[in-house]
Amino acid sequence: MATNTTTRNGQTPVTTGKTKKAARSTPAAPKKTVTRKRSTPANTSTPTYPEKIYDVQPNPYHQPVPPYVWIDHPQQNETLHAPEYVVRLGVGGEEWVELSINDSEWQPCRFTSGYWWYDWSNIQPGRHKLVARMKTANGEWFRTPDRFCTY
Repeated sequence: MATNTTTRNGQTPVTTGKTKKAARSTPAAPKKTVTRKRSTPANTSTPTYPEKIYDVQPNPYHQPVPPYVWIDHPQQNETLHAPEYVVRLGVGGEEWVELSINDSEWQPCRFTSGYWWYDWSNIQPGRHKLVARMKTANGEWFRTPDRFCTY
């Protein structure tokens, strides 16, 4: 008769008189294949939470408390004078940042010199709507109110 040895809470082994029985072979149920979408792909992503609009404006006299996101430039209703423009975003507490122009797909921004930037080129004449959004490390999304400019 074979015996099994088990340990309880790091104490000395306790020997039991139980024997293992051979497992019955039963036909295996077919496995279901489940395809799961990533909730946050690297470049373009879909929020799993509703986006919260962050509408507090920057205050030069107070250090902002993360999370925060706003479009520094262009200013609201600014007129652009060239077909290229570098959009500057003030963001804190982010995991990544994206920008949408005229309700287009979200484009990733780049971080350097303490700000997030988006290099906008081939700007067409007319009025344009910019919206930035950021994702925090815990999966919350924040976005800016619509910002309009004209070229």
